[in-house]
Amino acid sequence: MFEEWGYSKHVIEPFPIPCGYDLFRAMDDGFRAPACVLWLAHDRDYSDTIYVIAEIYARQQTPEMLAKAIRQIDNSLPIDIGGEVIANDMPLHGIIDSAAFSNNGQGSRGDEMNRLGCRWKPAEKGWNSRLAGISAIHQRLATRRDGTVGLKIFKTCRNLIRELPALVYDTRNPEDVDPSCADHAFDCLRYGLTRHKTTIRVARVRYAM
Repeated sequence: MFEEWGYSKHVIEPFPIPCGYDLFRAMDDGFRAPACVLWLAHDRDYSDTIYVIAEIYARQQTPEMLAKAIRQIDNSLPIDIGGEVIANDMPLHGIIDSAAFSNNGQGSRGDEMNRLGCRWKPAEKGWNSRLAGISAIHQRLATRRDGTVGLKIFKTCRNLIRELPALVYDTRNPEDVDPSCADHAFDCLRYGLTRHKTTIRVARVRYAM
């Protein structure tokens, strides 16, 4: 599906996140199927590049287990302040699959994670939103006129790196991904790249010197 993909173009070594980048999360929830959480950092001011900097990819995680793991990563992201690297202490928000807010008779997984400090907002769902997400990934992977790309992934995000180049088109629906493909990290990424269509605050990471 994503013919623009190239490991050497899109996969990079991790680095501390400069304090001017926007930080946010996206999540595709699951229990029997894997839940995937991606952390993204947007260099909005200079290169308009989005970096995928961390991931969780795990099955059979309760909301409490996920919330604990998410908050641990939130609070351990390395932030570069003029050459000094500190752990992030800004609260992060994120976009999650709206199905996470479905009431299972005992509340919803999304609400439970939010009670534990995750600050999720539901992503748009539907055919048009899915196509918009696919288009956003194509645009970010494409090589720009200056030879750069708009999406770079830390090499530690192994599941996203594994999934993206393996996705193929659905022969019955050539605009979408074949349903036999593993697509949890893909869904998570498209939620993150289309987050502007959902009302959400992102953490503008700036620290006083």
